[in-house]
Amino acid sequence: MNLRRRFRFRADERAYIDVVPLVDTLLAVFLFLAVLAFQSPITFLAVRLPEAEKGETKRVKAVKVQITKNGSMLMEGKPADLGSIERFLRARKPKYLIIEADEDTRHKFVVYVMDRAKKAGVENVIIAVRKKS
Repeated sequence: MNLRRRFRFRADERAYIDVVPLVDTLLAVFLFLAVLAFQSPITFLAVRLPEAEKGETKRVKAVKVQITKNGSMLMEGKPADLGSIERFLRARKPKYLIIEADEDTRHKFVVYVMDRAKKAGVENVIIAVRKKS
């Protein structure tokens, strides 16, 4: 008596794993993550504004330039250089430009941006500060 009988399955009885739903699900997840990655622009830059005892709080519609300690610049959340800043300002002709420079930024970087803004015809340049507490 043979207790170890081998069973042979026919072709239609074999077990298989269907990977199509798995691939479809992963594709949907990757697509969702790609859309999220490209939809969220850089809106925050770690710039520590200098403090001032006197300062006004104003709400104006303006173009914002952020300058880090090392002098790299962001305009409207996107990396920029002086030439692209001037071209952008000439094209948009904003009434206000807000400069958010880190408190440790060299003065020359702020002056460069102010100079390009005046060349582009910006009427008001505002330097952002923190209110001293």
